[in-house]
Amino acid sequence: MKHAIHLLFLFALPLYAADDIFDTVDGHACFREILRKSGWGLAGPYERAAFVIEQSDGSIACAEWPSMHTYHAEEFRGDVPEHTIAIAHTHPAEYPLPSQHDYDEATRLGIPVYTITIRAVYKSMPGDRQRYVITEKQSWIRETPATTFASGRRGVSTSR
Repeated sequence: MKHAIHLLFLFALPLYAADDIFDTVDGHACFREILRKSGWGLAGPYERAAFVIEQSDGSIACAEWPSMHTYHAEEFRGDVPEHTIAIAHTHPAEYPLPSQHDYDEATRLGIPVYTITIRAVYKSMPGDRQRYVITEKQSWIRETPATTFASGRRGVSTSR
């Protein structure tokens, strides 16, 4: 019984993980830039989003979506760009956690979706309802990762 309680506690905690996108200079800069363009998530209920695209040399590019200026949402119409490995999008600061829609889109698109606020970055994975915590500290916006490129990974990520 004692072991079962410890296991329950372990599963109740969010999972913290190193991240192949967030932990790169380009990925980190992409996340910070779309958050800046959303008014740091403090300027109202509007979101910004971008496709995270892996370049042929392994570097990461950020293809921002045209802003729809929609209440508590962002939307993209058209095809997902080739080599998209994730979607990154902001949330207003008062709603930092991934939404049900974020989980659903990750699964539908087969790529991770990052939810970004001034206080935290979370990741929703395809087919997985677990919330992955990339960081939960406001200082992330001032930090710069040492890694230049993704670690040779070919994968997918999604956003809201």
